[in-house]
Amino acid sequence: MSGLSYICEYGEEEEIHPEEYEDLPKKQCQKPRLPRPNLSGVSVVSFEEHIENSSLHRGRVRTFPHVRGNWATFVYIEYPDKENLFKLIDKFAVLLATIDDSCCKCEDIHISLSKTFVLKYHMINTFTSCLQEVVNNIESFELGFESIEVFCNEDRTRTFIALKVDFIAHRNLIDITKKIDNILEDFRLPKFYHEPSFHMSILSVNGDKKQDISKILNHLNQQFLEQEDRLDTIVINKVNCKSGNKYFQYYLK
Repeated sequence: MSGLSYICEYGEEEEIHPEEYEDLPKKQCQKPRLPRPNLSGVSVVSFEEHIENSSLHRGRVRTFPHVRGNWATFVYIEYPDKENLFKLIDKFAVLLATIDDSCCKCEDIHISLSKTFVLKYHMINTFTSCLQEVVNNIESFELGFESIEVFCNEDRTRTFIALKVDFIAHRNLIDITKKIDNILEDFRLPKFYHEPSFHMSILSVNGDKKQDISKILNHLNQQFLEQEDRLDTIVINKVNCKSGNKYFQYYLK
């Protein structure tokens, strides 16, 4: 049966006009219409509004709301010597628990080279390709830490205990972030802080507890300097980028 014969079978009020199909036999237009498809068994995916519940994330609050299609992205350095680092974190966690019982270990330990910004999905490949081109021309460098510092996030919802990088590492990280800032500017994205303090957050507590923790900061620094398993200076030879659930890794020269 030709496809033309089905023209009269769909629709409720559709008719074929003789002037359009003069050669179409009238008897073909008298056939019963095809039944409507039964969609009752077809599953429908509902798109519900995403409601943020900080109680499910140890009190952490998003910097910006979850929006479908927006990919939270940031550039960072991952610290590779985890064994000695975790020993240090466990020691400090015991001290901080006496001040605030919401103290917890940071899940994603890193040194930020950018703020967290938003990329649309179609921008990810272009951005990461530009990042790779820049990073491939940066030389590897040594990373060490000189002290313990206390920081609050911008909206004052969380306080962090962090290891501050030493002077030599700071100088190298400044050069790297300037190159990354050039890419961010091209994409009209927010650049890094004007005078960044490069650090690696290891513990956090809910709310703005900077003043309370600062009271024991000298003790924390003494513990850091006297630790038996010191964090050795290590060579950093790669930069990472995370966008949503996508991870990218770029090696330095």
